[in-house]
Amino acid sequence: MNGWTFLSRLTAWAFAGAALGLLAGLALVGLDVLDNPFWLVAVGIGAAAVLMPATSRRAGDRHG
Repeated sequence: MNGWTFLSRLTAWAFAGAALGLLAGLALVGLDVLDNPFWLVAVGIGAAAVLMPATSRRAGDRHG
């Protein structure tokens, strides 16, 4: 995987993690568990950044 592919996949995962973190944070604000939902946005971005390289690539992504 070249650098641009890695960067684009990492960006997509980070946006998805941020969206899921925001949804979870807003749900917890609605339940009066959290005061600031953006803490979970940061957690979602961090989790996505860690999990993206750990996922296995498809056979078509291998070069060589």
